[in-house]
Amino acid sequence: MNSDFITLLMKKIEQLDDFPVTAVTYGPHMVAVESRKTGVATWAWNNHPVPLEILPNPDHHYSGKTLARMIQDDHPLKASLGMAALNSLLPEIPPQYVTTLNAGDLIIQLGKHKRVAIIGHFPFIKKMQGKFKELMVFEKSPKSGDLEENLIPCKLHAADIVAVTATTIANKTLENILSNCREGAVKMIIGPSTPLCNITFELGFDYVAGTLVEDAVLLKEGIVNGYTFKQVRGVNHVILHSV
Repeated sequence: MNSDFITLLMKKIEQLDDFPVTAVTYGPHMVAVESRKTGVATWAWNNHPVPLEILPNPDHHYSGKTLARMIQDDHPLKASLGMAALNSLLPEIPPQYVTTLNAGDLIIQLGKHKRVAIIGHFPFIKKMQGKFKELMVFEKSPKSGDLEENLIPCKLHAADIVAVTATTIANKTLENILSNCREGAVKMIIGPSTPLCNITFELGFDYVAGTLVEDAVLLKEGIVNGYTFKQVRGVNHVILHSV
């Protein structure tokens, strides 16, 4: 269990104003929750697309906080729904505290001549081949060239840059991953599930890369049509600075 981070996130949830949930939009790759604003998360599940019949189906009369508290759930799909709800409750970020930049481009900027580890197989990995001294990609369901996640304890300590998918919060593997990072490694949390708030820095992340929803209608159309995050429109990729 990534208990430290869950405890921090639960603390953050209780500090937030509550709002009624007005809509939950499901797809085989992602979920969006609308309360204060629209929040999104990727399903923390080994194999995508996720069968729609196994997705959690909460009562829409729930409040945002009620759904957000599901991040504690040991079932990764319920916890993923909680991540989207938390992201829907977070206040708008002043523009001066974010930079529009894709997480993959940030990794390339920081990783030159370094050993880079990425937890989770992101679409941008294809363009990273040959960019670093070494590239290690750890994945629960490894694709060609990926390393199995059970190799993290014996290999991750060699990385200078560690980029971790935020779905590790939902599947409760984050704490183990962070414990295997060497002291001094640059750590970043990335992906649409990432909570864009200062709590993410408190655990020791140096960079926080996530998603802001700019057009909820476009986003929801993509989700229900089965688009992956790379394919959806209506979102902006940003890097959060400490607020």
